[in-house]
Amino acid sequence: MNLWRAMVRGRAFDQAMCRHNNHWHEARGEEAVFIGGFAQLEADDIVAPHFRGACAVSLMRGSDPAELAAGVFGTDGSNSGGNWRGDICPTPSERFIGMFSGSLGTTVAYATGAALHLQQRHLNNVAVCAFGDGTANAGIVAESMNLASMLQLPLVFICQNNQYATSLPATTAIAGGTVSDRAKALGLEVVDVDGNDLEAVISARATAVARAREGGGPTLIHALTYRMGGHYMNDPETYRTRDEVAAWEKLDPITRFEQKLIVAGELGADEAASETLSLMAEMNDIVAAAKDAPPTENLVLNPSAFAEDWRIAS
Repeated sequence: MNLWRAMVRGRAFDQAMCRHNNHWHEARGEEAVFIGGFAQLEADDIVAPHFRGACAVSLMRGSDPAELAAGVFGTDGSNSGGNWRGDICPTPSERFIGMFSGSLGTTVAYATGAALHLQQRHLNNVAVCAFGDGTANAGIVAESMNLASMLQLPLVFICQNNQYATSLPATTAIAGGTVSDRAKALGLEVVDVDGNDLEAVISARATAVARAREGGGPTLIHALTYRMGGHYMNDPETYRTRDEVAAWEKLDPITRFEQKLIVAGELGADEAASETLSLMAEMNDIVAAAKDAPPTENLVLNPSAFAEDWRIAS
């Protein structure tokens, strides 16, 4: 139930942002990857989710949705006091690595550095990071995988393959095989999973995290999923057919998991529908309020004044 609720809550926040934020990059359809990939980790583990779904991961790990929404819009209620605008990610905080500049792949490198820190400090924690199929072509991702494999870092990589880098199909963009093939060539343990199957993602991630904690080194989880919405708001989506989208909508990860719970008698259909509508309304109100909030009057010109909250505790 908690995992189903985390997926529904994450989608509710995401869809509210779609209505109120023209900068937003929709995550609908990918919930099993970012919820399953980051669920049930320890509080002191380091997480660096892909930008598409980062707010849902932050919510699952205890963030206040009002503070999170304020962080996206850069208003006073955020944990940076309005001094940092997220657009598509929550404000970074201790043990949560967000995307600072829009330069994809940087969070993978930050997570790799965090894993090195954990190893050198002999801490029994792991770092988990995610990136998209488009980001897989960034050189810094290959460098990070190479370093993680060379040093056997306690790190789990998750490729959130939604099959399109903006409008370019992954089948065209990724030469020489798959992201899994690249990771294998660098000596990583590799697992391919159905990214729309929450339980499959959780199982693969749990095994990879246990292996990393025991000193077994890094793993790549390649999760094949699908972006049901456009790359960004108002994307004309001329690069794919409506039939293709409709076929993948039938594999909606929330619906799939919800049906399993209903069949098992752990969730009622009416209960699911009611809670979904309630969460959608709640998140819409929260996001709308954050959007309409006035800009902060207490801008800090020296970022170091609040940077202390972003550091990883030693």
